[in-house]
Amino acid sequence: MLSASGSLNEKAGGPSIMVPIDQGLVKALYKPSQWAPPKDASEYNRRSVYLIAKRNLHLPFMEVFDAPDFLASCPRRESSTHAPQALELLNGDLSNQQADALMGRLEKEAGSDPGKQVDLAYRLVSGRAPNPKELQQSLAFLKTGSRREFALAMLNLNAFLYVN
Repeated sequence: MLSASGSLNEKAGGPSIMVPIDQGLVKALYKPSQWAPPKDASEYNRRSVYLIAKRNLHLPFMEVFDAPDFLASCPRRESSTHAPQALELLNGDLSNQQADALMGRLEKEAGSDPGKQVDLAYRLVSGRAPNPKELQQSLAFLKTGSRREFALAMLNLNAFLYVN
């Protein structure tokens, strides 16, 4: 999502990153004052390998997508598909922020032409141009629907979520 939306911070190395999370989760920590996200918001958009791993705090977005348990060794990652994942992708803060960023990128790079925006969106999220039916349906949606919802739908395409 970060890469497709153009908001990925490609900085390599450095200390682990604490991202903003629900204050209810922070208050459950032994020392809530230790959870201090950096002031620079671009740091939140780094690859997940840089996210801090605390045994007693699971990041909701990562947990729903099968993040390994920090209490034991993880020689092989499990993979699943279940309803909370779909709900997170449609309703989650991260997904919606990245949909806004993706729409901003489409408007910036493709201009105001909906056809060019749809073409670029498909190229960014699926690595290919839209087929004629996808192009027609997308343009019809953009005439009446929200551009943000279009971007969110693009981030929920099977071609984006699954590797064939």
